Amino acid sequence: MLGALRPYHFFLACCALAGGMGWTLGANHPNLVTGLCALILLAGLPHGAFDWYLLKHRYGQTFFTPAVGAYLGLVALTVLLWWLLPMIFLAAFLVYSAYHFGDSDWPASSQGQKIAWGTAIVSMPCLLNTDQVAELFTIITAVPDLVTFTTAAGLLTVPAILGCILLRHVPAKTGTENSTSHWIRPAVCTLLLCYALACSAGGPLAGFACYFACLHGPFHLTRWRRRVPGTGMAAVYGLTGVVLAVIAAAVLWLPANEPGGVFGQAAAQLGDATLRYTFVALAALTVPHMTLLLLNQLGSDSPLTISSA
Repeated sequence: MLGALRPYHFFLACCALAGGMGWTLGANHPNLVTGLCALILLAGLPHGAFDWYLLKHRYGQTFFTPAVGAYLGLVALTVLLWWLLPMIFLAAFLVYSAYHFGDSDWPASSQGQKIAWGTAIVSMPCLLNTDQVAELFTIITAVPDLVTFTTAAGLLTVPAILGCILLRHVPAKTGTENSTSHWIRPAVCTLLLCYALACSAGGPLAGFACYFACLHGPFHLTRWRRRVPGTGMAAVYGLTGVVLAVIAAAVLWLPANEPGGVFGQAAAQLGDATLRYTFVALAALTVPHMTLLLLNQLGSDSPLTISSA
């Protein structure tokens, strides 16, 4: 099993560090919140910005511009949904994220395993940190009193973890048992346990930052770069910088709460705004990103069809 965990040593170390910082500083310390948001963005934006190369590879020069227009249109629609129907936005974002995490982290596993893993990642903080996550959801949506919603989401954790433990790790395309599947199950359980410890000790934002920055993001980007050989990273860095600048402007000019809001202090208010626009940006980019990956998977003649990493 140690061999199966070797690729995830950075994630395991980050969980230990985040837990220690949460214990020391407190999960709601403004500096920690801001740092964790920056970590999530710096890890997440590059693997989303790589969609520039996926669009060019899939649609070529002829249809590239319309494809980019459709991509940006989905971004705008997601932001509009957040603005007009925040609870539908939140529920759809969580469901979409769960599917994306499972499909991306274990691309060769069965559909049941993917769903179980993604659901566990999304629901576990809701179970372990219900009040804190409810407060985060309120900051993101501006909808008060989301404890009931958060509690209901947390109830999915137990069946999701049972699914990760009990479901066979069968590659989705071959229908045969993976030769290394006897190592996969304990590795998955160990990763989920470390994730749970990071959420418990460091808070839900710390746990998610560890997962997103040290497990999902880098593996996802590496996998897709292998499928599109000969691509550089100039567009990735450029687009990442643009999105970071937009979020910074939103944080400075569009505060999340009026004085006396959730935390009632200027520093905490800045933290609220950082949280809000970090997750709104992630959601707005997740929808077209997921749609593009789904189109690549459905296109059986496409060289980008997912296979085991």
